[in-house]
Amino acid sequence: MIDQISQLGAGGMQQDLVGMMKDAQAKALEEIKSNPEFANPAIDDPNRLGGSGRPGAFDNMLGNLVKEVDDKIKVSRGEANKVLLGESDNIHQSMIASQESGLAFTLLVEVRNKLVQSYQELMRMPV
Repeated sequence: MIDQISQLGAGGMQQDLVGMMKDAQAKALEEIKSNPEFANPAIDDPNRLGGSGRPGAFDNMLGNLVKEVDDKIKVSRGEANKVLLGESDNIHQSMIASQESGLAFTLLVEVRNKLVQSYQELMRMPV
């Protein structure tokens, strides 16, 4: 790919580069879809982000995200309680669940911050 980029002329370089990137993206997506290890029905659903015009689709997506984070936190607390009560000696699983829930919560907070920033930017736009 680098060889192809270096051989491009100055005139159509941007268009050729964009075309190559789109081809690479399509190829990577096809590889992901064909690999059973990465099977995910959301990849095959073109309306997964609520672009279908269904009322509340974006709201449902955010609600599902919050529910998943809450579930991870509950699992983490359950694993920690099992270790503390002596019901389990698998401290590794407890720590992994704790880190996973912390990371998921951090991601949720960052998504919320980006949404708030986007809303504020839209409100600043002149009409």
